[in-house]
Amino acid sequence: MFKITFQTKATHEVELEQETTLLSAAAKGGAGLNHRCGGHARCGTCKVTVLEGAENLSEMGAAESRILKVLKAAPEERLSCQAWAKGDVCCKV
Repeated sequence: MFKITFQTKATHEVELEQETTLLSAAAKGGAGLNHRCGGHARCGTCKVTVLEGAENLSEMGAAESRILKVLKAAPEERLSCQAWAKGDVCCKV
């Protein structure tokens, strides 16, 4: 069992038993992340800042890397639709 925490105006926590994307975890926890492209790494609207637990996320793929480069994202930013959590993570939305 592990926990994903989303910091918005409020804090949303989700406890999970299996790997899932940050986007799916946000939906379960009521964090309400935007995702115009439906989670296909095309728009960048689901970008989050990883505050803790980056080592518990999947490696960045080519599609995510390309979008984040276009967005001039900081190194700690990830697309929630592409980042799979397998341990505790804390993100700012």
